[in-house]
Amino acid sequence: MIFRHKKRTKKFSAITKKVILYIVLTDFIICSIVFTTSYLSFNRQFHTQYDASIRDIGEAARGCLNPDDFAKYLATKERDEAYEVVLKNLENLVDNFELNMIYVSAVDPPDYTHIFYFYDPVNKNSKWSPYPLGYEEDYFQEDYNRSTKKVYEEKTTIVRHTIKTRSGSHITSQLPVFDSNGNMVGIIGVQKSIQEFVNARRSFVRFVIIAALIFTAGFVVLFMVYFNFHFIKPIIFLTDETNRFASDSGEPNKSLLEVKNKDELGALARSVYQMEGIISGNIETLNRITVETAKSLASAIDAKDKYTHGHSTRVAEYSREIARVSGKSETECRDIYLTALLHDVGKIGIPNAIINKNSKLTDEEYEVIKTHPVIGKQILSNISQMPHISDGAYYHHERYDGKGYPTGLYGENIPEIGRIIAVADAYDAMTSKRSYRAPLPQHVVREQIEKGSGSQFDPQYAKIMLDMIDADKDYKMKEQF
Repeated sequence: MIFRHKKRTKKFSAITKKVILYIVLTDFIICSIVFTTSYLSFNRQFHTQYDASIRDIGEAARGCLNPDDFAKYLATKERDEAYEVVLKNLENLVDNFELNMIYVSAVDPPDYTHIFYFYDPVNKNSKWSPYPLGYEEDYFQEDYNRSTKKVYEEKTTIVRHTIKTRSGSHITSQLPVFDSNGNMVGIIGVQKSIQEFVNARRSFVRFVIIAALIFTAGFVVLFMVYFNFHFIKPIIFLTDETNRFASDSGEPNKSLLEVKNKDELGALARSVYQMEGIISGNIETLNRITVETAKSLASAIDAKDKYTHGHSTRVAEYSREIARVSGKSETECRDIYLTALLHDVGKIGIPNAIINKNSKLTDEEYEVIKTHPVIGKQILSNISQMPHISDGAYYHHERYDGKGYPTGLYGENIPEIGRIIAVADAYDAMTSKRSYRAPLPQHVVREQIEKGSGSQFDPQYAKIMLDMIDADKDYKMKEQF
């Protein structure tokens, strides 16, 4: 597809920004759902694997104990040969499974804060020292006290996760210890570091975030390339095209047929093309009727003066060419042409005896002639659709130096259309036959235009008129007989 539309100064259109925003929000929601699901799945997998593992290790450690000896150790606090065997087995478990520690203790109700240690082997690389048999302490730690109470009172095994404490992140399995009579005589805790898991989870979160950002950026780019090509560009093109047509009312843009979308946008582009064709045809018809009407009226005006047949048409053509060379648009040139056709419409109100008088006009008659711009303005002011059309009739006898009539405006205070027609009108007056003379020689006309530049005429438009004269080698720009 080729879109020939006006260069846009904005990097992104408003609709593009909204689409990007909606895409980012949607993608954020999707990524959040994916992240949450992945995170929960990751944690669930951790719980499944680590919880089962620490429970099994706890069961193995509990199987190494001689619970029936606990009462003796509690009373004597003395180690015997059986004690040393159990301690050695527990130390092996700590080393083999890289545990932080295994503690076996009795904890007193009801708050379960007073602890009596039976065994406390710790990891060799730990900064903590093991407690000897019989060591007692009051330990206040909410999670520990709560979980220990639950083990004692419910006689059940629990798994506790502790994240980011002074001793690091770890998982602890706490199991009740029973003697041969089924009495609960203590609790065994098996603790293992899960810092590796915490680090892995942190890396996982970082990976998911980075992946989400990359996915979002990639998705937005790819989607916007597709969306921009298939939707945004056609919409912007249609918007610019309707704005162009509304302001220029030119020919229908065939580029509309190059919008290949097979959806409503494609149908809209074809409908706009058809609409422009219909409107353009109607406007062309109206313009033709307007021009023909203006020409007819101009001919009627010129017919009042038997020596100025075709004057209005020639002035209109010269004015249009001056406007074109000065850079005016096609629409502006057309409006100037119509305005110049009717610049002398005020002569309708001037008596024929004055207009066609062969001898020199009296001062009183000349003052009557000078009223035709005012009459022309009054006549043309009723055309509301072209409010500027009366300016040509009203200001074409103003002079650049301010010595003209009817208002005496000067310089660029004179409406531009009046300054253009003034040059064209003066040129045709000198190159047309009059009752008292033939058309002036071309070099004389050129001298008069050049002499009047900056005084009678706007220098810019006088210069264009001089260039037109120089280009007319055969002196065809004059009244033809």
